[in-house]
Amino acid sequence: MENNFNIDTLLALIDDRDEEVYVAVKEKLLESGPAILPVLEYALSSSISLLQHERLEIIINELKLVKLVDKTALWANSEQKTLLEGWILASTIHYPAIVADKIELLIQKITRDIWLELNDAFTSLEKVSLINHLFFDIYHFELNTADSNAPENCLINNLLVSRKGNLVSLSTLYCIIAQRLEIPIHPIAVGQYLILGYYGPQISKEVYGENADPYLFYINMEHKGAIIGAKELEYVVHENKEILENAAPISEGALIKRLLRVLRQCYQTNGNIDKVQVTSKLLEKLSKY
Repeated sequence: MENNFNIDTLLALIDDRDEEVYVAVKEKLLESGPAILPVLEYALSSSISLLQHERLEIIINELKLVKLVDKTALWANSEQKTLLEGWILASTIHYPAIVADKIELLIQKITRDIWLELNDAFTSLEKVSLINHLFFDIYHFELNTADSNAPENCLINNLLVSRKGNLVSLSTLYCIIAQRLEIPIHPIAVGQYLILGYYGPQISKEVYGENADPYLFYINMEHKGAIIGAKELEYVVHENKEILENAAPISEGALIKRLLRVLRQCYQTNGNIDKVQVTSKLLEKLSKY
């Protein structure tokens, strides 16, 4: 009861014309943490002055950022984390009201459409060819070459609606779908470049010998999922001014971190300093990857 009284008192002072009073009120409310967000949001919906409304919005946004950063830290340290959860958190920077259930339904539909066409007798190549057909030809996912610096290219909800993204976002969605279909496709970083690999060490050894590459083939998302071998991979890597020796599979955390770096670069290019700072805070929580 005392806590409610204190919050009510602070809210009554939030539109005080004395800047020092407002700063003190703001600090006290921020100290209460994200738990008071419902109270502040109710106060915002019933605010009667423009000054009160503006100040409440500022405090609410700061507390939402704290909540987002805390959630990202929890995700980063979880042993059961998923790519989709991490991507939704990253997309919350741009779309605070993002609805995870709607994202899930859209991904389920794509996955189901592919699953219905799959056959247990398919070879690895046939499975990937089928995914490529539905992903690129039926759903028409593609690189947004017309506006490559748009932050929306990095965001899961925007990608699922517009079907346009960048190399990292298209690769991330492809990996999520493959995981759900239990097809061993892994993201592989080659310096700043990203490629996908079909992991099949046992088959690879049987066909190519003990020292064979554990990845049967690679999937080039820049060219509608083109399936390439080790020799073609060398050419692609060289074209992107990277060194093949630096190639290594990356984890969920590292992939989301890479997505956030691209997103931050988009915000920097577009001059959105506030979003740059938010993205940097989330990247700090992924520093171990």
